[in-house]
Amino acid sequence: MEITCPRCDSTFSVDAAELRAHACQAQCSVCDQTFTAGGTLCGATSSPAGAGRRWANRFLLFIIFLLILALIGQAVWWTQAYSYLAGNADLRRAMLNTAQRLGVDIPWPGPNRQILIVNSQVIPGNGNLARITGTIRNTADFVQAYPVISVTLNNIHGAPVAHLRFTPQQYLAPPYRAADGFIPHTPVPFVLSSPQLITAPGYQVTLISQR
Repeated sequence: MEITCPRCDSTFSVDAAELRAHACQAQCSVCDQTFTAGGTLCGATSSPAGAGRRWANRFLLFIIFLLILALIGQAVWWTQAYSYLAGNADLRRAMLNTAQRLGVDIPWPGPNRQILIVNSQVIPGNGNLARITGTIRNTADFVQAYPVISVTLNNIHGAPVAHLRFTPQQYLAPPYRAADGFIPHTPVPFVLSSPQLITAPGYQVTLISQR
């Protein structure tokens, strides 16, 4: 078979078996260039140096890919863009499942904005106690943290006599969880009850940001 030097284009006739025995490495007798020859004859054989370079290049590309992913992830995290992505049910479910596997809670953004109390009512309970029920709605286009609900009890003269605060863990009932974040445009019921929540002539229910 014939082989050609890649440097000086000199052509030589060599024995295929001998070329294979030398791992397809040939040296040009004209310019002393050492090169890999044989074409398909030695297709399954490659020099360790060439294979090493290929693996090094692939590893470098993999590292660059991971760095790009890390930079994108950091940008999404610090800008809290994930709260907008979580508006999609499938993406939010994937994020929550990942957080659960890692044993962490997603830090949904605050301060709470565009959250409204749609309605609220007082229900007299046993003795001198009462319950307040109602609905809140996240009118923003992103998932955010649930607010704290504050209740002020007033006397017949309108003067405050007590201030109570209720965290999301206290006023939410299944299937709603504070760790899941407040989903956009979804009314969420709340129930406020406490030994300190007594019947009073007046009530004021307000929302307080958690951050």
